[in-house]
Amino acid sequence: MAKDNCILGGLGRRASKKEIKTDQDSVQNPSVWDRDQCLFASLGQKLSRSEKKRNDIRNAASEIFITQGFEAASMDKIAALAGVSKRTVYSHFGSKEELFAHVITNFCDLKREELDVKPDHELPLKECLVKLGTKFLHMLHYHGSVSLFRILISQAETDPSHGIEFMNTGPKISRELLATYLEEKIAAGEIAVDDPLEAAQSFYSMLFGARYLTCLVTGAPPPSPEEIDTIVDSTVERFIYGLKVTKEP
Repeated sequence: MAKDNCILGGLGRRASKKEIKTDQDSVQNPSVWDRDQCLFASLGQKLSRSEKKRNDIRNAASEIFITQGFEAASMDKIAALAGVSKRTVYSHFGSKEELFAHVITNFCDLKREELDVKPDHELPLKECLVKLGTKFLHMLHYHGSVSLFRILISQAETDPSHGIEFMNTGPKISRELLATYLEEKIAAGEIAVDDPLEAAQSFYSMLFGARYLTCLVTGAPPPSPEEIDTIVDSTVERFIYGLKVTKEP
């Protein structure tokens, strides 16, 4: 299954109600997941037997970590779900910590590909930001993201290395991508921004908002597609208002 069928918004569009409903079901009922269609799907390329086992292990680990948490996860459970021996798991990943680090890194790599805004000078600034914001919020609220963030928070005091890895491979690079895009808009004379990187940080911070924190700490349901549209539209309007727009798009 193609990656953009695994991750909502991968095509740079708003997700349909049917897609969101399917995704909500997968989060609430992990048994509907197909490991070959989750974060580490092989994307169609032919894998060697060893590579397939490695993928199966990472897929199983992703599911176990997200549904049971880091502490409750064990190499025995991961091996059973992957259909391999525990010895095989250890031959690919030296420890549970190493395997979890791989889950985080691959998660961030795939999400970063989704959020890679490629400047289109024929596309107005507002429309670009709406696309980016919509993809970002769908990523943030679905596909196990909330569960993964909770795990990172729970590990922060005892082992912050996973959280640091996540920040460096996920949010940091996403901010830099948006900052580069804003720099191109500055060069084109469309906006005037003193610090594009700070502006990019502000945009993502505005998207998080109070709604995400509520979902993260209370288990409240994620926003509907219509609510996401409203959040994004409002955020983009406020963000652009804070920029020094030098000419109409």
